[in-house]
Amino acid sequence: MWSRESIKAYAKDFLRKHYWKAFLVCIIVSLAGRTSTSNQLEVVDRYSQYPMIDEIMNKVGIEFKNPVLNFTIRKFGGSPVFYLDKGTFLFISIFFIAISIILGYALEVGRARFFLKGFEGDASIENLFSTFNRKEYFSILKTQFLRDLYTILWTLLFIIPGIIKSYEYRLVPYILSEEPELSSKEAITKSRNMTDGHKWNMFVLDLSFIGWELLGFLFFGIGGIFVNPYKEATYSRLYNILSDDYGIDDDLVLE
Repeated sequence: MWSRESIKAYAKDFLRKHYWKAFLVCIIVSLAGRTSTSNQLEVVDRYSQYPMIDEIMNKVGIEFKNPVLNFTIRKFGGSPVFYLDKGTFLFISIFFIAISIILGYALEVGRARFFLKGFEGDASIENLFSTFNRKEYFSILKTQFLRDLYTILWTLLFIIPGIIKSYEYRLVPYILSEEPELSSKEAITKSRNMTDGHKWNMFVLDLSFIGWELLGFLFFGIGGIFVNPYKEATYSRLYNILSDDYGIDDDLVLE
């Protein structure tokens, strides 16, 4: 068994020595669209916002998913909703999806490698970019894409199974960081096996960061970027434990 307290304690110890390196790594991955805590945009119903304005009828309304930021903008008399014509919106959407796939997938695995190697004493930022090589890159791209595709398909079928599958596939980037030679099926299956019996505890671990997320909201969402290294170090340590890698500071693992 493992405990949230021991995993988080290990993450904190690591970050006391390497926080700013970890921060830079997480920022780079965030810019590539591979983080769950970055500000996200959502399409809003433009007709319910301004039903009488003909000029925006052919445009798409966009709004940040940040209630504090949106509330502040309204308080100053502005509107948190901004508009893009459909062509521009489509181009931007395709561009960011492409960046997330072409760069984000490999960087996500590189981030896992940075933390896992950092636990062993090699906290080099170069580990983040080590996946951009002919031997690993395309295999990582394929596996990461299939992981996301399976998660989306399960979510479209039913919300709850989609959430469960997202936890089953959570460890795929960490597995690929250590075993990039695995096939997509092997990496995904291994993640499913490793998370078997742990998904509820992983969900509770996610909930334990809610306080930090709320604190990030108080700073218009920007504060969340400073929490990302803590979360990623915690998840990396969890992978260590679930993969039976107890050789790193065993005294932090509860029996």
